[in-house]
Amino acid sequence: MTTSTPPQVLINTSYGPFTIELYPTEAPATVANFLAYVDANFYDGTLFHRVIDQFVVQGGGMNRSLQFKTTREPIALESNNGLENDRGTIAMARTLAPDSATSQFFINTVDNAGLNYQSADKPGYAVFGKVIDGMDVIDAIENTQTANFTLNGASYQNFPYPYLLSIYGADRYTPAATLTPTSHTLGSNAYGVAIANYSGNRLDYGVKLNTNKTLTVTQIDGLHSSETVTDAGRLHFADGQYAYDLNGNAGKTALLINAAAGLNALTPTVVGVGLDLFDQGLSLQEVAQVVVNTGVFNNVSHSDFVKAVYKNVVGSAPDATAQATFTTMLDNGEVTQAQMLALAANTDLNASTVNLVGLAHIGLAYL
Repeated sequence: MTTSTPPQVLINTSYGPFTIELYPTEAPATVANFLAYVDANFYDGTLFHRVIDQFVVQGGGMNRSLQFKTTREPIALESNNGLENDRGTIAMARTLAPDSATSQFFINTVDNAGLNYQSADKPGYAVFGKVIDGMDVIDAIENTQTANFTLNGASYQNFPYPYLLSIYGADRYTPAATLTPTSHTLGSNAYGVAIANYSGNRLDYGVKLNTNKTLTVTQIDGLHSSETVTDAGRLHFADGQYAYDLNGNAGKTALLINAAAGLNALTPTVVGVGLDLFDQGLSLQEVAQVVVNTGVFNNVSHSDFVKAVYKNVVGSAPDATAQATFTTMLDNGEVTQAQMLALAANTDLNASTVNLVGLAHIGLAYL
């Protein structure tokens, strides 16, 4: 007598891929509903829009325009199926009405006994699968920086910020008996910085940052072939280039760009210019001097310089004391604008504003 293999789904995210195993015996309607969304490519381009540390990560309904997608009809709640909301399990999100789940799901990052079925009056949430590979990706998502804010009249709570945490795709996955490792060709730029080159487009691969700062690159082709990249912190794909050395030149680039011009200036073109300067061997202050001479601060007054840099780093305008203190330092020649810009860029507060930790998982796109 043969036992059928439970269906699996590979979900590729901007933090890397993870694989879930589904339990159609215990939750047949829920699994069928989830697979219907998978087969329709519904989850492609959606977000993890709710991330709560030591609780859950939730996604599968909101698109990159921060709008909720039109869904199928709600399904009946299958929470009384013997499965519990333990760490690593996937369950359906719903409203207060029991039979209201549609496309959104959450993954438990801890054992959440309070979400289990208790009674008809306290039905809990329906578990229908479990992460069997890539739980470290879920842990990284759980630890991402979040914020509560209101935008265009809509309120967002526990929302990953300042970068969207994307679900690139969700596809049925069948493990292959024999895996052919994903491979890259190793190259370098004009300054000797190592680059791993891949033949496919970025979304053909899952990229995961490991705790030892190496990268695991997985080819999303149904075979789940992968390799650990130890010889490069930059990845080139057919449709884009990404820097993952956020503890090195890519990090310096992101920090300096934010201090000088804000997060909106982290465009591939601007990032490419910054990386080129740092890859040449220039110091943070030397590149800051280039910015002051040729960038947004060319001939800007000391007072306006302080206002701009302070707001970019702190997120708000300086008070009168801070404004006077930093402006006086510049007026008296205690520091130059380039020196102050470099110092501001290198602060822990600026690193938090840039969210270097999150950016290291996503990768910094550049031209």
